[in-house]
Order: sequence, then C-alpha cells, then structure tokens
Amino acid sequence: MAVNAVPLVGVLALDWSLVALLAVYWVELGACLVGAAVKALFAEGKPTYDANGFSWLVFGALSEKRGRVGLPVLPLSIQVANLPAILMALAIGSVGWALFGAIGVGGVGETTGATLTDAESVSVGLGVLAVVVGRAVDVGRYLLGGTHASVPPQQPLQSALVSMAGTGSALLIGGGFVIAGAPPPFVLAFVLAVKLLADIVDVYRDRLEAYDERTSVELGLAPDVPEWERIESSRDGSDIVRPKPSAVVVGGVVRGLRSPLSVLLVAGLTLVGLLSTATTDGVAVELFGGAMVVAGVFTALGVFDRSFRYLAMEYRIASEETGDGKLVGYDRLLGPQWRLSRESRAEMERARTVTDRLFGTETLRVECDGRVYRLPHLPLDAAETSGRSAAAARGATTGA
Repeated sequence: MAVNAVPLVGVLALDWSLVALLAVYWVELGACLVGAAVKALFAEGKPTYDANGFSWLVFGALSEKRGRVGLPVLPLSIQVANLPAILMALAIGSVGWALFGAIGVGGVGETTGATLTDAESVSVGLGVLAVVVGRAVDVGRYLLGGTHASVPPQQPLQSALVSMAGTGSALLIGGGFVIAGAPPPFVLAFVLAVKLLADIVDVYRDRLEAYDERTSVELGLAPDVPEWERIESSRDGSDIVRPKPSAVVVGGVVRGLRSPLSVLLVAGLTLVGLLSTATTDGVAVELFGGAMVVAGVFTALGVFDRSFRYLAMEYRIASEETGDGKLVGYDRLLGPQWRLSRESRAEMERARTVTDRLFGTETLRVECDGRVYRLPHLPLDAAETSGRSAAAARGATTGA
C-alpha cells in the first residue's frame, strides 16, 4: 500500500501535473506485470489449468511437463509447466499496457500539449524509481518468505491482471475525459479516486484470500490448489523402451507444417503470390519468400515441440513381481511424468503415422482419466500388431 501512495504524494506535495501522474501509473502497470511474472516463474504449486486443453505448438509441450529446473546459485527453481501461463499473461498484459500508455499518457500529452518541467521530471523519475523498488521488495518478500512454495503460478498473474485492469481503467477513462475536453483538475481528481479505490479493493482481496486459507471459514476466495501426484520409478527390474530420435525430429517437422496457423499463413501468402505473379510482369519474390520463412519458423517450432515432449522420454515397464506391471513415463532430464496401471495399458491401441512408416516404427496410445497418453515412434520389436508392446506379451504393456 505504501508504493500505491507514491503518486498521491507527488500530486499533493510535489504539484505533479496530470501527465506526470499518468506516466507514473503507467510505469507502475509494467512493474506490476513483470513482478507477477517473476512470482509465477518460481511458484511451486501445480498449475490449475487443464494441460489437455493446451494443444498449441510449444505451449502444449511445456504445459504437459512436470519437473523443475534449478538455478545454479540461488535456492530457487523454475517449474516448466508454469511457462505457458506466464507467456500468455505477458502477451495479454503487454497489449493492455501499450493500449493504456497510448491513450492514457500519449493521448493526454498530445491533447493538452503539456510537457514536464525539469523539476517535475526529477520528481517523477524518483517516483518511478520508488514504484519499481517497491515492486521489487514485494517480490523479494514473496520469495524469501516462502510464499512461492504453496501457490500455483496463476495466482500472482491473476492478481496482477486484476490490478492492471483497475489502474488501466483509470488511465483510459481519464485519458478519454481529457480528449473529450474535460478540465484537467477534474480529471486529476477522478484518476486519483479510481486508482485509490482499485488499490483498496486489491489489498483487501489479498487479505481475505489469506484469511480464507488460514481458517476453516469458507469465503470462496482462496484458490483450490491441486497437488502433484507422487510417482515412484526405478530402472531396476523394469523393461525400458525409448522412441527413435530421428523419427521424433521428423515427426516434429510434420507437426509444425500441419499446424492450422502455419497452413493458413503459408497457403495465403502463396496464393497471393501466385495471383500477383499472374497479373503482373514480375514474380512476387517477397510473398514467396515470406511463405518460406513462415514455413521455416513453424518447422522449428514443431521440432522443438516434439523434441521437448519425447526425446528425453523413456517408458519403464515394471515387472509383475516388483511393480505390479505399472508403466511410468520418465523424462531423463525432469524426472517421472505420469504413471499407468496394468489395466490401462491393456487398453492401448496401435497406430502408424506417415513418420512411423518411414522409419519402421509405430505409436501406442490410450485414453485414461480424460487424458490421452502417447508413446510415439517405438521400434517395431517393442510392439505387436495388436498395439500391445512386446513386453506386454510377457505381462507388461507400454503406452503414452
């Protein structure tokens, strides 16, 4: 709340103009978004979104991975599954931040023709510094206090977006009033009132959420935080199957080029290029070149997507005696990912994609608990024509 008082002090004690106030609020928006992204990056709670709904290139690969990447020096780690939510929030927040700045700051400055004096520039700079430092202190308190160990990544992101909506509405409405010809003193008072109200709501919402979490009183404000399922796995006494690396890479090329957005952009650019070539004397090199660049970008994204999903994976089929025949999908970099029972493995289906036929491999799949598990591009000696693995013929089946 102390950080939120900085602009108020600037107006009352330092005689800031409306443009100065809006500029500080705009910087505060950006600092709020960046601080929330840092909080979400190190949050250790399980993401609350459904990973099965993320089928986009790269986003889907990141959202389905469990596991953490430790930092070399700091006692912190980054949870891979947090990245899609962070990237989405940054994309949405950045668009809003640019819009709020264009209308709330740029529009007001152009309409009023006001500029900052030297003294005002210094005080506004100090105000901006205070806002940024305040947000940094808030992030530090969040990490040092251990709050990050019990919250999902969406919680700080949602809080930041709600806060941005409140401050952004003050910028947009205030800028609209100025452009419409309202007197600056009235707009200044209005912006301060709206921002103060948004800050009060934001602070007390956080306190009510904390109270809801600490007590048995159900206010409906505390988020329902899911937990990661504990998965134990060992190489000892297990049959291990791995996908064929070259098939995984080629499958990524196919995945990238078959992306709906890739098909739309490449086909559109190619069609316009052909029409331009047919109706003019020259060849539309720029359009054809653009289509090739788009295809190359999506090819790279597809290769990354499939490589990140499957290249480091191995499928461990426990023996009936020691592990009840369970199958564990294990990432050699990030650890165990999922587990299937013997009964679920028995329902696996065999499929052969174009890539499978090219490399002499096959893919096994099964749907369990609303999620589809795939073991792509397995060697032929790891599966029978029925879709069950060679290990399954001895009492264990593989699936992904």
